[in-house]
Amino acid sequence: MSDAEAVTTSLKWDVRQRLTFLEATVFWTGELVTGFLTQTFAISRVQATKDIGLYLSLRPGNLRYDLSLKRYLITEQFLPLLISGQPQECLQVLQASRNSPPPLLALVGNLPAVETVNPPARLVDIAVLKPVLQAARFGSLLEIGYQSMSTPEPARRLVQPKTLVFDGMRWHMRAYSLSHGEYRDFVLARIHSAAAAGKPDTPIPPDSRWERLLTVKIGPHPGLSDSQKRAVERDYGMVDGCHAVQVRAALLPYFLLASRIGADDLRRDAMAQQIVLLNRADLEPYTEFG
Repeated sequence: MSDAEAVTTSLKWDVRQRLTFLEATVFWTGELVTGFLTQTFAISRVQATKDIGLYLSLRPGNLRYDLSLKRYLITEQFLPLLISGQPQECLQVLQASRNSPPPLLALVGNLPAVETVNPPARLVDIAVLKPVLQAARFGSLLEIGYQSMSTPEPARRLVQPKTLVFDGMRWHMRAYSLSHGEYRDFVLARIHSAAAAGKPDTPIPPDSRWERLLTVKIGPHPGLSDSQKRAVERDYGMVDGCHAVQVRAALLPYFLLASRIGADDLRRDAMAQQIVLLNRADLEPYTEFG
């Protein structure tokens, strides 16, 4: 264990949390503004400056201050101290931040042991994830090498990343493809290269499918007995045999796949299927990926 690593073990919990946030921000976005710390942790600018100074005393070669940009920038010799710097670590944080539990839950002790069953994780290259995150943050372009399952060989694509999407099985990059003139989803694990390509020459059009919210209605499979239907209604908190969920139009195909509802749910065995899509006709225009 290095001297710096030894010091981190004795840090107060709140200080360690702020330094971890600082390091992760710099590592994944390439920069740090003091205001990020003050806004996130509701601390004074003086305290934020002290935190940055403490971090620099532990890892002096990780950051450099740019006077013209008025922010700290990552250096080429950056060496993580508090984070692993692995893609899965970042993706897990992103997923947790979207589905965060009540704040008090993390402070409650004496909870029972918990295990989760997860599908095999798809490997995401750190050399891909970092530029994707930075391009999404700053609205810049990326030239990516992408292996689609619809083409035998990888192809180059010029894209402007907008957001990341986890569909329950794998991560996607939602981006405007200048190569196609439309928004598309790209599986992160199938992007084998990503290089910064500057700013777009013209404004990127809005993502209408992303902005449109749809109401998805699910109900018990009609082949179930009345008692079984009531059990399913309790499972999902249904009212009058219906549970309504708000879903972005761009994400509807993923939702239907994850819920195993849609085109042939009525033809499946009722006890295995249990729930069906009730408003199929309303959603038909959005059931294809795009």
